[in-house]
Amino acid sequence: MLREINGTSVMIWLSLLGKPNYLIYSLLLKEYGSAEGIYNAFLAGRKPESIRAYENVLTAFADPGLAAQAADISNKAAERGMKTVTLNDGNYPYKLRNLPSACPLVLYYYGEINEEDFSEGGISVAVVGSRHCSVSGEANAESFSYELSKRGVNIVSGLARGCDGAAHTGALKAGGRTTAVLASGADVIYPPEHRNMYNRIIRSGGCVMSESPPGTAPCKQLFPARNRIIAGLSDAVIVVEAAKKSGALITADRALEADRIVFAIPGDVRNPMAYGANELIRQGAVCALDVGIILEELGIIDENAVKRKPGNGSAAGLPYPQNAVYNAILHGASTADEIAASVQIDISEVAAALTLLEVRGLIKNVTMGMFRAS
Repeated sequence: MLREINGTSVMIWLSLLGKPNYLIYSLLLKEYGSAEGIYNAFLAGRKPESIRAYENVLTAFADPGLAAQAADISNKAAERGMKTVTLNDGNYPYKLRNLPSACPLVLYYYGEINEEDFSEGGISVAVVGSRHCSVSGEANAESFSYELSKRGVNIVSGLARGCDGAAHTGALKAGGRTTAVLASGADVIYPPEHRNMYNRIIRSGGCVMSESPPGTAPCKQLFPARNRIIAGLSDAVIVVEAAKKSGALITADRALEADRIVFAIPGDVRNPMAYGANELIRQGAVCALDVGIILEELGIIDENAVKRKPGNGSAAGLPYPQNAVYNAILHGASTADEIAASVQIDISEVAAALTLLEVRGLIKNVTMGMFRAS
């Protein structure tokens, strides 16, 4: 029997229709105007024209059992003390909301989603790496996270063994907040030996979240999806250690697609776990020799709280001084000398920023030494 369900359950129902669920939702939204309008179309037995090309989704749309499943998931979350936030809610993470390709329709979580961490003005940094990291890799993940957390940066990672666990530990030792994104339901602790860490994250004012419904067991297919959320929540991603084929590299790829800054900590070339980070540096990632480099790129000048240099930082996904150079070009400066004079930056820094902006495809060298926005 068809039944009415509340707004949260409607969004859960929409998330169950099929992948990519944000695209499906966008198509249906254009056709029916709102989530409730979409659900009313289902109740009325309509066949949406906008998703005709998605046969499986169209079949799911007509399935009355899916609406009942959504209501059951909502009830199960409430019974387990789990909170939910949907794309239509005001407290949905701002950084994730502005990445349509990454944003889940529903997040299930324990703890608190702190608006200041995921707002336009706050700073969150993902620290990721191999589960089978070296002793130095684990130490780097913890120490970098500790230093960033001391300065008010929210540390985002995946609660996994190795670098992820070390990143959360560093943030907790600093007395800061940290966010764990799981490749399971938010109530399924994986790996099980991280139960104490999981509980400490929640007690410390942080958050454990997932896009998977309560009770979902971890599986291989969920990890890449989890990694895109980690990247989407963050202003930057630090890759500590990663083998040639690593989930950390997937996170870095998602970060680049989202125009986030990617840092990599260089490692011993004889260590297979250092290959991924070293390769990222070769491809243009920022070489994070120490935390100071990260602080400078993020524009953090106060050691006790997150404050950006005036006019600097990565408001448009660009670190300083790339953003200053890019703005100067947008306002008419075209040569390195003109840009240096406009933004009062050393000519060598301007030259380096121009190279990176050109690699990103944001500017073009139209004639010898003259640049314009692409």
